Amino acid sequence: MRRAVDTGLFAEQAGDGGPEAGFTLIETIAALAILAISLTIIFQVIGAGVSRGGQAEMLGRARQIAQSALARVGTEIPLKAGDTEGEETGGFRWRLRQAPHGDAADRRAWPVAVLEITAEVSWGGSGSGNGIKLTTLRTAAKRGAP
Repeated sequence: MRRAVDTGLFAEQAGDGGPEAGFTLIETIAALAILAISLTIIFQVIGAGVSRGGQAEMLGRARQIAQSALARVGTEIPLKAGDTEGEETGGFRWRLRQAPHGDAADRRAWPVAVLEITAEVSWGGSGSGNGIKLTTLRTAAKRGAP
């Protein structure tokens, strides 16, 4: 046989319960509004964190592609002035731009040719603004030199 135990949670009966009888409708609505606002802010913070994590991953992959392209110059890609372009999986597009470094007087005075090599990697379609650019200098034999 079970007996009902009064825990005090619902001890007040309908009727005149006094000033501490329970929450009013306005208090309940205010509490729900505060809860809704708090949850909205929390979800926005979590969403922004997830989005930034994805952006960081894409940026890291773009950096790897740019470094790889720079490393291929002089082996797979000839070391000479001009542009070379390509695509990688995941929607990444890269371009290598090789141009003489320094002004004409510098280039005549230096014993070797110096090329400024820029690797640009972009993703997310044209106009998205997603991209990275790495630049380095490489030396090469002067053309016409023995």
